[in-house]
Amino acid sequence: MQLDRRVMLTGLASNAAVLLLPSRARASVEAEYFAAARKDDRGIYSAALFNLESGDLRAVELPGRGHDITLKPDGSEWVAFARRPGRFGVAVPTGSRPPVWFAAKPDRHFFGHGVFSSGGWLLYATENDYKNARGMIGVRDATDGYRQIGEFDARGMEPHDIALLGDRRTMVIANGGIRTHPDSGATELNLPDMRPSLVYVDVETGDLIEEQKLSADLHQLSIRHLAVAARDIVVFGCQFRGPEDETPPLIGFHRRGDAPVIVPAPDMTQSSLRNYIGSVTVDKSGGIVAASAPKGGLVTYWDVAGRRYLGTSELSDGCGLAPTHRSANFLLTSGEGWLATAEANGRMARQLSSFHWDNHAILVR
Repeated sequence: MQLDRRVMLTGLASNAAVLLLPSRARASVEAEYFAAARKDDRGIYSAALFNLESGDLRAVELPGRGHDITLKPDGSEWVAFARRPGRFGVAVPTGSRPPVWFAAKPDRHFFGHGVFSSGGWLLYATENDYKNARGMIGVRDATDGYRQIGEFDARGMEPHDIALLGDRRTMVIANGGIRTHPDSGATELNLPDMRPSLVYVDVETGDLIEEQKLSADLHQLSIRHLAVAARDIVVFGCQFRGPEDETPPLIGFHRRGDAPVIVPAPDMTQSSLRNYIGSVTVDKSGGIVAASAPKGGLVTYWDVAGRRYLGTSELSDGCGLAPTHRSANFLLTSGEGWLATAEANGRMARQLSSFHWDNHAILVR
């Protein structure tokens, strides 16, 4: 795959201002580094590796809006993907080596998510074959400049998020079910007959292992984001594309061989989610999940084993989530500039930064 580097903007963004947290929180964050995409007040996009106490360790300017970040298993580099319908990706070493840029094929664009193989030699990315209206998983050689070496069918439309189960061979794919095309902008082209699905695929063969489709009455519940919790339980967050006066549950749990279980929040909280989950992550223990609802300004917390709601934090336009080094504790990021740490019971400490943070974040180390 030929890469046109002339259209790629590279370089280091300026360091963020030091974030001053309450003294009781400083000791707990000094060793934690996170990565996320963002935008500054000048409208310049970047992705950064940062610490809540000391600010940026490294940042790379992006040619457009970024979306999610994925980390190489050995922690040596992280990859930022363009937001749909963007075509760029960039692998950023945690050290001083220069970043490596790559791009989707001309008839593809990224959906903004990806995951490395168990050894870190391959990178899988969710892609849209928009001419043929099908979802694909692109495969790239992480040892050779992220050159694309293959792809396989996602077994559904709009594969948004992906993850590997504990065997590091089984991939779970969140197929949102919505057809889009770059020429149509943000218009969703098939809402009356969309079919979201949760799909499990053998990454070594591309073979379908299991497929779970929602019931007919929930066919407009787009499965968008997921996290793999303890015992390979997949927790997924949805966005409802049906009538606005309906407020179906948005958080689902699934383990292979069982039927998906979709659980509502308490009544007032459920309606406040505004039919939109923006990100899902699991804590250090693997037993607690956070799910953000940026349109409602809420982050909800869930017990995985009991499939039950635990509590809520309020954060305006809060969407990005990452685990911290502590159980039942999370980093929260906001499009309005907030960075926060929060407990699953809703207690939160926050600090305003100089960036507008995008939809996702990860813990790097």
